[in-house]
Amino acid sequence: VFYYSTGIFERAGVPLPVYATIGAGVVNTAFTLVSLFVVERVGRRPLHLTGLMGMAVSAVFLTVAMALLDQLKWMSYVSIGAIFSFVAFFEIGPGPIPWFIVAELFSQGARPAAIAVAGFSNWSANFLVGISFPYVEQLCGPYVFIIFTILLLGFFTFTYFKVPETKGRSFDEITAGFRKSAGLGAGKYSAPEEFNTLRGDDPDL
Repeated sequence: VFYYSTGIFERAGVPLPVYATIGAGVVNTAFTLVSLFVVERVGRRPLHLTGLMGMAVSAVFLTVAMALLDQLKWMSYVSIGAIFSFVAFFEIGPGPIPWFIVAELFSQGARPAAIAVAGFSNWSANFLVGISFPYVEQLCGPYVFIIFTILLLGFFTFTYFKVPETKGRSFDEITAGFRKSAGLGAGKYSAPEEFNTLRGDDPDL
C-alpha cells in the first residue's frame, strides 16, 4: 500500500493523489504514536488482533470501492478512507506489536537471534510483496486486495489460537503456558545447562 499508494489513488480517481499519499503518511505517524501510548495498557495480543481484523475489513472496502469505481464516482472517497483505515490499523497492531512479542517470547540468550530471524523474515516478505504487487495487480485487477484479506484472516486465526499475551509476563510464565497448551504440563521451567554453569556455586543465582 505504501509503495504504490500514489498509483492506487490515481486508479481510484483521486484528483490529487500525491496529497492523499501525504495524508496516508500523516495517518501512519499519528497511529504509531497511538500504539505506543496504549500498548502497555491494552496489551500486545488485543492490539495485534484488532489491527489484523481492521486491515482485513479495510482491504474488503478497498476492493469494493475499486471494483465499483466506474459505476459510482464517489467510491474514490471510499478508497481513500479504506487506505487510511488500512494504514491506521497496521500501525495499531501488525506494524509495531510483533517486535514486542518476539522480544518477550524468548529468553535473553536466544533473543538476539530471534529478532534477527524476525527482521530477515519481515523484510524478505516486504521485498517480495513490493516486487510482485504490480504483476499480481495486472492479473487480478481491482480484486488484488482480496489476496491480502485472505492472508490477514489467516494471520488473525493463527494469532488468536497460538500467540499468547506477553504483557507483564515473565519468560518462565510464557514457557509454562506453551507447555500447558501442548499437554506437557506447566511444571517449573528448567533453565538450560549452560545457565547452571554460569551460575556457579552461588545459590542466589
